[in-house]
Parts: sequence; C-alpha cells; structure tokens
Amino acid sequence: MALDIRTSVAEAGFEIYGLRAHLSGDWPEVVESVRLDFAWFEVPLVGGNGFDVHITVEHRPPDFDAFGPIAASFVTPRNVVYQQNGRSIVDYFGRAVSVLDRANGSLTVQGEHRALVEEAVYLYMLSRIGEHLESRGLVRVHGLSLAGPHGAVTVMLPSGGGKSTLALRALRADGVRLLSEDSAVLDRRGRLHPFPLRIGINETQAEMLPPGHVRRIDRIEGHTKLAFEVHGFADRVESEPQPLRHIVIGQRSLGTEPRLERLPRRAAAGTLLREVVVGVGIYQGMEFLLQRGLRDVVGKSGLFTGRAVACSAALARADVWRLTLGREHARNWELLRTLLV
Repeated sequence: MALDIRTSVAEAGFEIYGLRAHLSGDWPEVVESVRLDFAWFEVPLVGGNGFDVHITVEHRPPDFDAFGPIAASFVTPRNVVYQQNGRSIVDYFGRAVSVLDRANGSLTVQGEHRALVEEAVYLYMLSRIGEHLESRGLVRVHGLSLAGPHGAVTVMLPSGGGKSTLALRALRADGVRLLSEDSAVLDRRGRLHPFPLRIGINETQAEMLPPGHVRRIDRIEGHTKLAFEVHGFADRVESEPQPLRHIVIGQRSLGTEPRLERLPRRAAAGTLLREVVVGVGIYQGMEFLLQRGLRDVVGKSGLFTGRAVACSAALARADVWRLTLGREHARNWELLRTLLV
C-alpha cells in the first residue's frame, strides 16, 4: 500500500478491519503523531462522513467544572472514571480529561500535557479497535508475528522480553515479512492478519534503527522510547492473512547460546490463556469498556469464549516451540529464522 507522508495535519481518517475512525483537533502535532502511529490504516478524507468513531483533540486545560459534583465510578492506576448521562468521563489525575459519548461514538480529549494527550488518544484507539475486532470474531495476539514462504510464526514474550529487537532483525532479512511487532490479529480459522504499528525500542538500542522515520515518545508510565514509524518498513509488511504454522514461547536467559526446543501442543495452553484469552500484555481500555461495573464484566464473559475458540483453531494446526534467548541478538535471530524458511 502507498502511505502518504506529511509534516503536519489537523485531521486524519482510518479504516481498521471495517471500523472507520476520524481524528481532528486544534493541536496538529498531536494529531500528526497519532496519524503516524496508525498510518498503515489511513484512508483519504472525503467529506468527513461515514465514520463510526470521532475523536477530537482540544489544546486547553481540562474543563472539570462542566461536569458538576459527580462521584467516581471506579479508579484505575492511570485514571479516575465517572459516568454521567451516557458519557464516560476519564480524569487523568487533573492533567487531561477524555469524554466519551457512547451514543454517537465521539471522544473529546482536553489537556495541555502533550505526551499525556497523545497517549490518551492512542490508547483509546487501541481500545475501540479491540472492541470492534471482537465483534467480528477476531482477537489480538500479544506477540511478534512474522511471515515466511510457508506461513506465519508468532513469538510470545512478555513486554520488554525482546520482541522489538527480533522484529528489527527480521526487517533486514530477505524473504521475511512482518505481520505485527506486538499484536497481530487471529481469526477462528487459525490465520494471522496484519496489524502493524510503530515499533518502540529503548534509547539505549538506537543504533539498531535505520536512519529516518524515527521519533521520540515520552511516555507517562515508563521510560522514553524511540518509535520506528510504519513508513520506514511499509514495504516489508505482509498484507494477506497467513496460516499460523509455529507458536514460539520465548524466554530470556543470561547465556550466550540460544536454544530452540519442540514442545507438545498442550505446552502452549497456559501461554495462550495468558496472552490471548486474558490478554495480559494487550491494552484493553477498561475505563472505556466497563460502563456499568460488575454487570459489564459478566456481560463480556462471552468474549473469552470467542478468544478461546480462535486459540483452539490455531493450536490444532501449529507446531509449538520454546525459544530460549541468549545475550547475542544475532544468534537469537538466526535460530528463530529456521522456522521461517
């Protein structure tokens, strides 16, 4: 696909597996940053109509007085959530506020802290996309997913476990294509679909990045990262769904030599439960998904069944491996690559 590169925009449109989202606002730098994050899914703006989701960014102090003295519904580690007349009001501890109107699918984010506003919009997009994918029987898989001549390989490692390092190595290898560095989409036929976003790495690994298409991300939680934009590797993304041939359970070690061991299929059950069915490593956006407390938790229990069905379909057709990563990044990649030829 052709990606349009621009320096600054005040609005953008996206289509993600049938979900059409429109982003606009009076803070062009924030809009542009989010546009770059989801650039693979960008679509031309034609009249601004036909979108399912509307997100507006307002560069201003949060207007908490507009809501009155309402009581909090619940608190998460990153925000406080209120409910009022069909709206979810998410207070990022006084520095920004998001107002979601579920009746018309609109979200307004107010704030003056750029990193926080960008993160609020980015995470809401992920939350809304996840909800849409679930409605279509699709589920996100927390892992690095690559495609070779005979199908896909997904490597499941915890956050910070080395997925990004392996992804950057893969992008330099002939015959290997990327589906997603963090969360490819699994269907109920055991196939992986592309979901390419920015690739974030620690500043200490900056030498691994090619020149260009790199920006700094200041995160609210955790240390600053460098983002390798989708524009920099769009020609290496696999656009067609691929059968999942190999499920790789990764683990780190202090050794120098990596190891790849074949496992029985049942050995992947616990990892799939954690990383797909429960989705421990994937942002779920509970502040937006849970509107009525425990009743919503019970009502959404069917989602776990759908995720389990997709996992069962994948496990029935894929081989399972354990990859023990050593300290030598090049050796780790060469061993993993044996599953992609």
